[in-house]
Amino acid sequence: MKILHIMPHLGGGVGKALRTLIEGASGSQYQHSILLLERPEKKQFVDKIIQSGCQVYTDADEILIEQLIINTDIVQLEWWNHPATFQFLCQHSISEHRLLVWCHVSGLNTPIIPLKLIEISDYFLFTSGASMSAKNVMKLNKDVSSKLGVVSSGVGFPRKNRSVLPQKSEIDFGYMGSLNSSKLYPHLIHYLDQIPHNGFKLKIWGDDFYKDKLIAQCNAINKTNLIEFKGYTSEPCKTLSTLDVFIYLLNPSHYGTAENVLLEAMSMGIVPIVMNNPAEMAIVDHNETGLIISNSDEFVAAVDYLINCPEERLRMSENASRKISECYSPEIMFNKMSVFYEQIILKPKKKIIFKNVLGKEPYEWYMACQENNTMYQNDDQDNSLEEETKGSLTHFQNYFPDDIQLDALYKKRMIF
Repeated sequence: MKILHIMPHLGGGVGKALRTLIEGASGSQYQHSILLLERPEKKQFVDKIIQSGCQVYTDADEILIEQLIINTDIVQLEWWNHPATFQFLCQHSISEHRLLVWCHVSGLNTPIIPLKLIEISDYFLFTSGASMSAKNVMKLNKDVSSKLGVVSSGVGFPRKNRSVLPQKSEIDFGYMGSLNSSKLYPHLIHYLDQIPHNGFKLKIWGDDFYKDKLIAQCNAINKTNLIEFKGYTSEPCKTLSTLDVFIYLLNPSHYGTAENVLLEAMSMGIVPIVMNNPAEMAIVDHNETGLIISNSDEFVAAVDYLINCPEERLRMSENASRKISECYSPEIMFNKMSVFYEQIILKPKKKIIFKNVLGKEPYEWYMACQENNTMYQNDDQDNSLEEETKGSLTHFQNYFPDDIQLDALYKKRMIF
């Protein structure tokens, strides 16, 4: 059974997800190949996937693309609102195919999931059960909602990598992941400032691009030692093994779903503190595998609890590691996905005119993922100019600078 994955790139969490799925298919009846819509900037996962025997195509011309789609049994679209995906789908004549969509954004907030994309797919798979509660998804009729399923794209590290750290007088707190304001909780520094324990510090691993903003917030309250930037790590397993508590406070309107780094931390036995956002609550069980908070007072209480109650921290550490091992393994991902492969192969191939579904122009593509076109009326929740990628307004405008409507929208936002 031949499966062709179509996606913009193999970076970050989606790269790990595809590598895990494809390596899990080794020795099975499934033969995977990948069509990349952009030249890869980082080849970490590309190289590993190729080593596993999967063919990765870049810079494919129209003839090769047509051959790939005609000769495949299933087209698996790795979906998030990337400009390259819209451009490919809506500006190419794509041959008849069976369409399975694996969605890598939650759809709970902007970017929303275009319902017509669900309607024209054979199966549409979320990476978290939390996405089932998206407002527009809940309005789907039974025939369309029967196409929905959930296959998590996240996995932890093998349980054997878990390190049970000796009792320490001071515990280490850390965060790893994106630092942009679309993902990270905007009041993180204020929350950290409420911690009364002397010497409290949060170690942060991530891209340096946004760190100046956090440093400026610390300087403004004369707490320069409140955070410690450690830079990007290429060895997350080794890095996480040094931590005791994972402070993972995300923006309530974030776009994330499977939260791979959270799963990795928990698999290592690191106790998480998370906000009461749907994606995180779908993973963390309060007071069993971590602590869920909703305000700064609860955050302070959670930190204090984990510092002063080491037995409880160790209990939750063991529970977290066990849960990830039992619920988020590569084998579980592969087995769940295989169920849908076996069902979709029974369906006939069909022709889809994507521009009739998603729009003909970049402005339409961008707006297809904006909830009721209202995000521009609330400046406090609009990170579309600060965010350079992730399907933001800036991302689309940079990708399609000649689109008049998109350019007008971008300039309108620059005025505010």
